[in-house]
Amino acid sequence: MIDLEIVHKGVFFSLYFLFFLASVIFIERLLYFVFAFPAERKLLLKEAEGADERGVEILYHTYVSKLKRGRGVIAFVITASPLLGLLGTVLGIMNSFTTMAERGVSDITAVSKGIAFALQATALGIVIAVVALAYYHVVGGLVRSYETEIKKLILKAMAVSQDSGEKGGQEVD
Repeated sequence: MIDLEIVHKGVFFSLYFLFFLASVIFIERLLYFVFAFPAERKLLLKEAEGADERGVEILYHTYVSKLKRGRGVIAFVITASPLLGLLGTVLGIMNSFTTMAERGVSDITAVSKGIAFALQATALGIVIAVVALAYYHVVGGLVRSYETEIKKLILKAMAVSQDSGEKGGQEVD
C-alpha cells in the first residue's frame, strides 16, 4: 500500500514549489516592466513609424503578448494550490485514521494532533492561492496600463509617419 505520509509530504513540497514558481514569475514580470519595457518602447516607436496597417497590427499583438507572458502560470497556481491543499488534508486525515486503526489508539489528543497536521495543507494552499491572486492582479494592472501605452505609442508613430508622408508628397512652388 502507498505510504500516505510520504504522499502528504509530497503535497507540501508541491505547494512550496508552486509558491516559488508564482513568486519567480511575479519578480520576472516586475523586472520586465521596470527595465526591459522602456527599451522596447523606443524600439516599438522605430518599428511602427514606417509600418503599414497590417504591420502595426502585428507589432501591437507581438508587444502585448510579451506583456501577458506568465499570467497563465500564475492563474494555474491560484487554481491548483487550494486543490492540492485539500488533497493534502484528505491524505493526512486518512493517514491519521490508518495509524489509529493500526495502533488501536483511541486517545483524542493523538487524533486531533494528526488532523491538525493534515489541515495545515489546506491552510497553506489557501495562503498560496491568495498571494498568487495578488500577484495576478498586480501584473494584470501593469499589463492593462502598458497595453494602453502601446496603443498610444503606435498611434503616435502612425501620426508622425502620416505627417512626414504628407509633407514629403507636397510640391514646393
